[in-house]
Amino acid sequence: MIRICLTLVVLFGCVSSARADKTAAVYATFLPNDANSVSVVHMDRILSSQLAHKEDWTDKQNQLFSEGHIGLPPWLKTFVLASLVHPAVPEEVWAAAIMDIPEDMTIQQVASKTNASMITLADKPAFQTSTGAYVVELPDHKLAGYRPGHRQDAAAWIRSLGSGTNSLSPYLMKAAASEEHVVMSIELIDMFDVDFLKTHLEQDKRFASQQGLIPRLLPLLSSLQGVTLKISINDQINSEVTIDFGDEVGPSAAIVKTLFITALDDTGASIEEFSKATITPAGNSVTLTCSLSDQSLQRILSLIVPPRVPEQKLFASSETPEQTAEESAAKQKEDEQKATQRYVNAVSGMVEDLQRASANLDNYTKTIAWHETYAKKIEQLSTRNVPKEVVDMGLDIAAKFRTLTRSLRGQQVQIGAENKSVVYDYKVSPGYINANIWGGAGYSAPTVNWTSNLQEVREKQAAAVIAGQSSRDKIWAEIDDSLTKMKKIAIQ
Repeated sequence: MIRICLTLVVLFGCVSSARADKTAAVYATFLPNDANSVSVVHMDRILSSQLAHKEDWTDKQNQLFSEGHIGLPPWLKTFVLASLVHPAVPEEVWAAAIMDIPEDMTIQQVASKTNASMITLADKPAFQTSTGAYVVELPDHKLAGYRPGHRQDAAAWIRSLGSGTNSLSPYLMKAAASEEHVVMSIELIDMFDVDFLKTHLEQDKRFASQQGLIPRLLPLLSSLQGVTLKISINDQINSEVTIDFGDEVGPSAAIVKTLFITALDDTGASIEEFSKATITPAGNSVTLTCSLSDQSLQRILSLIVPPRVPEQKLFASSETPEQTAEESAAKQKEDEQKATQRYVNAVSGMVEDLQRASANLDNYTKTIAWHETYAKKIEQLSTRNVPKEVVDMGLDIAAKFRTLTRSLRGQQVQIGAENKSVVYDYKVSPGYINANIWGGAGYSAPTVNWTSNLQEVREKQAAAVIAGQSSRDKIWAEIDDSLTKMKKIAIQ
C-alpha cells in the first residue's frame, strides 16, 4: 500500500510551526484537484530539530544531495507535491509540486547550473530538466514543477494557478495542513474491488488464522478512505500511519495492521519498523506508531525523484578568475576527480543500502521497490566531468538492479558465461508476476484466473524466486566487482 504512498510521496531554521503549516496548506491550494496523493516536507524544521543538530544532519544532507542519493536540497524550506497514481499497475500518471527557493537564487541560475536552456511556458520563465520535467518560475521566490514532460498539460496547470479552480480533496488538504515534518497521504476511496479482496484474503496463507474475521472485515475495507504517514523528529524519529475508514473499526484493528504490512511486503517496499508498530484503534481509524532508524527515513526520502536542482554553493559566483594553461589543466583534473568521487560515492551508497536492507529483512523480495528506485536514482545522477568508463559501470549497476527486480518478481534470468550479460527466460509467464492486493495480477492477465488460483499464482512465483537465487548471487558478485573498479578509478 505504501509502495505508492512512499513512491509517490515526499520531496523535501527556522520558522514557527504555524507559519510552516500555513505555507504548506497554501501551496496545496495550487495543486490539481484530480490528485489522489499529497506529500509535504518541511526541510528547515527537520534540520533545526534536536536530532539533526546532534547528528549534524545538515552536512549529511548536503553530502547525500550532492552525491545524488536523495533529491532534496538542504536549502529547501517547504515542498508540497501532489500526484495521480494507479496502485494496481503501479504507475504515477502525473505529479505537480510547489517549492520555495532562497531569495538570492533565480530560475536562470538553476537552469544554468543544470545545463538546461531557458524557455517560456504559459508566459512564464521555465526550463525542462534532463528527465523531461518542467520547472516554472512563480512569484515570491517559488518554483513549480510538473512531470511527465507533457508541455500542454504542464502549461494548462500553470495557467490555472491564479484561477482559484485548483483544490485538493478535503482528505488531502487536511493531511497537507498537518504540523509534522514529513507528511504523505493517499486517498483510496473506491480503489478496491471487494470481490477480489475476498478471494485474496481467503487464498493468502498469511491470513489462514484469521479466516473467521473476513466476513466482518470486507464491509470495513470497502469503506476505506485513505492512508496517511506522518513523521516528526525531535530527539528521535517518530512515525504514525493512520488508516481511515468510513465505518467504525471495532475489533478489526489487528487484521488491518496485518493487511497493511502484507501490502507493503507484496510491493517490495517494506520498512522493518512498521511490523513492530503499536496499534491504536479510534472510531473509524487505526493508527500504527513506531520510531524509525536514520536508514529507514533516508530510504523513504530516497524514493522521491524531484526536478534536479543544484547545490546552493554553486550559486556563489559565476565569475572564473584568469588562469594559465597549466592552472586550467590542473583545475580540470581536480574537477574530474571530485565529480568522479561524488558519482562513485553515490552509487556505492545505494549498493550498500540495498545490501543492508536485504540483510535486515526476513525476505529479500520485500526490497523490490528499493532496487527499482535506486536504479532510477543512478540513471539520473549528474555525469558532468565523470569519465565515460565510470558512467558506463554505474549505468550497468542500475541495469543489474532492474534485473534483480525482475528475478525477485519471478522472471527467470541467466548470466551469459562469456560476457556476463543478462539473458531473460520468458518461459515463466508474466501472468503470475506481482499478484497483489490492489487487484493487479501481473503485467498480463490471460494466465491468471484470480477467482480460483491466486494461491497457486503465489506458490509458482515463490518457486521462481527461489530458483533464481543462484543467478542473483552472480549478479551481486558482478555489482561488487564493478564497484571495486569504480572506487579504484576514483582514487587515482
